[in-house]
Amino acid sequence: MREIIEILLACAGMIGAAAWLLNRTESPKDPKEDEEQMEYLREWSEKHGKDNRKE
Repeated sequence: MREIIEILLACAGMIGAAAWLLNRTESPKDPKEDEEQMEYLREWSEKHGKDNRKE
């Protein structure tokens, strides 16, 4: 019986650790980086977007 309890506690600990790692708060947003990403996406969309495809 003790072994079962130890296994359950170990599983609970692993699940708790995984949940903590996956739900950590994100780093603060960087407006400059966001703008750079949006600019890249706009340029990519102009070059490769659906409207520019030749079918």
